[in-house]
Formats: sequence, structure tokens, C-alpha cells
Amino acid sequence: MVGPVRGWACLLVGFAAVQGGVAHAQVTAQTLIGKAVSDDSQNKEINNAISRFRDRDIDGCRAILERARSNNAKLPPPGVMMATLWLSVNQLGPARGELEDTAVKFAADPEPFLMLGDLAFQDRRITDAAVLFEKATALTAAFTENAKRKRDFDIRCHAGNAAVAEARRQWEQAQKHLQGWLDLDPDNASARQRMGIVLFNLGKEQESLVQFKEARKLDGKAVQPELALARLYDEAKKRDTAKKLIEAAIKAAPNDPGVLLASAQWYLGQNDLETAKVTAENALKLDPKSLDGKIVRGAIARVARDYRTAEKFFNEAHVQSPGNFPASNSLALVLVESDDEAARQRATEMAEANVAMYRENSPQQVNALTTLAWVYYKRLTTDGAYYVSKLLADRGEKDRARKILEEVLANEPMFATRPDAVDLLARLKKEAGGGN
Repeated sequence: MVGPVRGWACLLVGFAAVQGGVAHAQVTAQTLIGKAVSDDSQNKEINNAISRFRDRDIDGCRAILERARSNNAKLPPPGVMMATLWLSVNQLGPARGELEDTAVKFAADPEPFLMLGDLAFQDRRITDAAVLFEKATALTAAFTENAKRKRDFDIRCHAGNAAVAEARRQWEQAQKHLQGWLDLDPDNASARQRMGIVLFNLGKEQESLVQFKEARKLDGKAVQPELALARLYDEAKKRDTAKKLIEAAIKAAPNDPGVLLASAQWYLGQNDLETAKVTAENALKLDPKSLDGKIVRGAIARVARDYRTAEKFFNEAHVQSPGNFPASNSLALVLVESDDEAARQRATEMAEANVAMYRENSPQQVNALTTLAWVYYKRLTTDGAYYVSKLLADRGEKDRARKILEEVLANEPMFATRPDAVDLLARLKKEAGGGN
């Protein structure tokens, strides 16, 4: 249950349509107007609006933005700027409301449609996103008010339309739009990474590698080229070719701990535990403080059932970053395997703390609940196992809940909530078509 770490698991850039998105980010005057004007003459006024927003003076903020727009028609519509501020504090409802209103008041402006398209895409509403990006593209073609904004719109239209095509696996369409993006912005590493993925899916593997190499030149933090291509071959079930590329990546960057860690994860996925272990240890020699390195090394030890070593690395990771879920979750799973009652008690406390911390709508919630159920089961806390099974069932994880209940009921003849557990299991089996 080790969560994703940077490197192999974060290899592919996503299909993010947003170019320079601001959701959940610190908003500045440059964020709000930097793609519209080149000078900073209005920064003071815009920063005042941002301060009003942070002080929850929404009307005051809006008034300043409206005045700024009336004084300079090159600025984005006030509703676009307000939506950006709402997105910066993760308030999607008010942001959408601002954009819907702006789409009516400034019907010729492409930006509200671009932003709504980004939001639709992030929600995986691909058809909605496609319609919105097509509308934005048509408006951008006719837009003449601000050359700086028009260039930004052209790039974002290509990025959004490419994202839709990628999601639909329409690779030729995706290539067309990504090339349009690169024609406008040839030094964009993200666009080149995405082009690399598209070219691979078009059967142009060598051209794909060229794009990954260009991305790496432009951005030293971009994925190492051979690793990027290896991941694609791995997903295509061409593991022999992927292995050769992994080896080539290590040879090309033997002193890059990120490359070594990503490679170690790949070897772990192939169940080549010895090579994974050696590669991860080499990465940690290069960067002994690497949190990801400790988590990966712990995962390798756990799969090898070397629980003492796994505990060492997961504990180091947890001490280094107490709020890191993969570290604490994995440590709980390792500690519960111990013969030491104090270690097992610590596993219970950590698993319970994670469930309390990662509540509904958290992406970690199901894993936290599953770990707690396993810890309870290993400690023969059968009543707790029932409670977690109920939570899992309510969350829709009915197969997991059923398996936990079957194990508990098969091994524990009596516990306080046994009648409830029997009833729940019967209901889950009936719903699955298995009868009573």
C-alpha cells in the first residue's frame, strides 16, 4: 500500500488542459493580469483587490477589479479575475458562477469558456470540455482586443483540445493540437512530454524519444528520456524492451537518485527484488535524506517480508515527515506483523489516527480504512473489523467488506457484534447475487 512517489509513479505528465492554472495556488497581480498586459502600472491596484478578497471583502474586491477593467480594456473581464481568486481557495461553485456570468456579459471573450473547459476536464467530463474548448477556439479566432491575451488563448485552446483528444485516444488529433501549441511555444517542456506520449501511441517510438530528450533539455526536472519511453513500453506489455530502456536510463544517469529510484520501483513491479534492493540502496547512497528513497526501500523490504528492515525505513520516513500518508500507512502494516505487542499497539494507534485524519472525500480514506481493518483483524479485534467493514460497505467497497467479514466470521466463533456481522455479510452476498 505504498503510495505514489516522484519518479516512476509520476512519470507521465497528465492530460492537464490548464496552462498556468492557479487553483490552490498563491495568487498575485501577475497571476491575474500578467497574461494580459506587459507593464506593472496596475499591480498596486490589483494587489489591493487581492488583499480585499483575502479579508473576505468580496464586494470591495469586485469593485476594484471592475474599476481597473473600465480603466484598461486590455485586462481580463472582472469575473474572470474573480473566478481565479475563488479557484485559488478551492471554491469551485462561486468560480463557476463568475464564469457563467462572464460568458454572458463578455460574450466575445474566450477566457470564461477556457476556464470552464479546464474545470470540466478536471472532472473528467470530456464531452463537456470538448464543447467548451471548441467554443473558445472559435472565439479566439475572432478575438482582436489584446494580442498578448490572444496568444495565450491560442496556446490554451491547443492544450485543451489536445487534452480531449488524448483522453479519447485520438492520437492524430492530439498531435495536430500539440504541434500548434509548440509552434507558438517551442520551449514548453510539458507540451514536448505530451507530444512524446502521443508519438509513441502513433507508433513513432524514436520520434517520441526525441521529444522526451527535448523536454529534459528544457526542464532538468522532466522525466529522464529513457525512463519515459520505458514506462510507455511497460504499459504496452513490452517488458523486455522496457527493461533495456531502464538499464539504458541507469547507464545514462548513474548518479541521478531520481532515475535510480524510478528504476527500483520498476524492478519491484517486476518482482525482481534483489535488483530493486540494490538500485534503491544506490539511490539512498547518493541522497541519504530522500523521503521517497526510504519509502521505496521500505516497500521492497516489505514485499520480501523483511519486516525489520521495512520497519526501519518506514519509521525513518515517518519521523522525517509525520504527515506523509504512505510512510505512516506502510509503517502500520509492517508493525502489525511484529510479535511485539507494543509494536502491534502502535500499529493500531497509527491506523486509527490515519482514519481520523483522512475522512470522507479524501483520496486516502479507503486505503486508511482498509489498513485499519487489516490491523484490527491481525490483532483479533473482531468488533473493530466489523465496524470498518460497515464503513467500507457504505462507501461502496463491498467486495473488500465481504472478504473481511468472511475471514472474521470463519475464524472467530463469538464477539459482541457477530450478529450484526452475519446480517451485513448476508446482505452483501445477496446484493452480489450470491444468495444468503
